[in-house]
Amino acid sequence: MIYIKRNDNNEIEDILFSSQPGYTQSSLFEPEIKAFLENTQNDELIKKVLTNLDLEMVRVIEDMVNLMVEKGLILFTDLPEPVQNKLLFKRSLRKSLNIEHSLIDEEETLNF
Repeated sequence: MIYIKRNDNNEIEDILFSSQPGYTQSSLFEPEIKAFLENTQNDELIKKVLTNLDLEMVRVIEDMVNLMVEKGLILFTDLPEPVQNKLLFKRSLRKSLNIEHSLIDEEETLNF
């Protein structure tokens, strides 16, 4: 989710990836947001947006790896050992978070 803050002229002045007072939910696909990001001189804001998108893409890639393993397109052991270790470690963390806090849906955990 993306949240935007508007100024008194109803122009976008800030973007966040979590809900905050004064921010309204929007979509990255809105032309107005794309135009705002293309025209902003705020390099820190662009870096913040890119960092958040990168973090979301990491989860997408993890899910794709999981799907390819489940479908037998690749073997988990085909992945480089450091990648295997990171995926297993993250799986372990998600599993313990589920047990302790029940904040993440079961479908969010990797199943190898």
